[in-house]
Amino acid sequence: MDVVTAERIIRVGRGFALAKALFVASEAGLFEAVGAGATLERIAERVGMPERSVRRICQLLADGGLLAHEDGRYRNAPDAEAFLSGRGPADLRPMLRFWDVVSYPGWTEAERAYRTGEGVYPPLSPMQVEAYESGVAVVTAAAAGALATSYDFGAHKRVLDVGGGLGTFLLPILARAPHLTGVLVDLPEVAELAARRLAGEPRIEVAGADVLTDPLPAGCDVIVVANVLHLLTPERCVALLGRLREVAEPGGRLLLVDWWRDPVEPHPDSVSGASEFLMFSGGDTYEASEAADWLTGTGWRPLEVREVLPPTGVLIAEPVM
Repeated sequence: MDVVTAERIIRVGRGFALAKALFVASEAGLFEAVGAGATLERIAERVGMPERSVRRICQLLADGGLLAHEDGRYRNAPDAEAFLSGRGPADLRPMLRFWDVVSYPGWTEAERAYRTGEGVYPPLSPMQVEAYESGVAVVTAAAAGALATSYDFGAHKRVLDVGGGLGTFLLPILARAPHLTGVLVDLPEVAELAARRLAGEPRIEVAGADVLTDPLPAGCDVIVVANVLHLLTPERCVALLGRLREVAEPGGRLLLVDWWRDPVEPHPDSVSGASEFLMFSGGDTYEASEAADWLTGTGWRPLEVREVLPPTGVLIAEPVM
């Protein structure tokens, strides 16, 4: 007979402590300092923390499998070295910063969000806006590259990137289609960041606007809406699609790129994302069939759904003329 213990409950319940230790370690540069092996004394010296504090953090991270401890020295686990040291193929530290300074504080109001179905994040400070956009860029970079190769932009001339952030999706699209130009539209505080980051890109125009209330640029024959719908309630999704129909070009295309939820076997990222989007703004992950109904009701004709990079897919539509 199997013995039932409370170990899993305790580990899940205390998971916030390990997460916070990870955030602090990343911000302090601990994974760069540890590298292939270092003593607590040496790590503390490099990160500028008391040795006792470094011992506590390293023990938590070792318990979580991100560090290894042997012969009085700590070393990075392979995944920590690859993604958190600044020496590997990708850098996930901006994502950790987003979780730390934007997501983590919002989750302190989780009960209110679940009970009301409304977002609980307060307005973001300029520091949080930059952390949010930088973190999202890391999370979505692979899907952005995959979209640029999975859809043929060759027949189009000008792209409207709605809620385009720092240009994560627009840049690889333009890189594969040198004849294209693009307009990136996002909230003014985001557009300010994007304009600085994209200052050397003469084919990109950046506009600051609320896409639900302000005038939208016209003259674009393909509209990309990437990871925006999941930040909105269904009612606001419908409102946005209706506004985009008003500026759609005849024969143009609308690409809805999102974490479409599989109703039978939802992707783990889609499961965790659904609650994150609720906390942030009252959003959710939606089924592609839901979005297809919204499109039909706002003057669009859904054409097909293509997998991009799970859980990301693209729902392609054209305006009904």
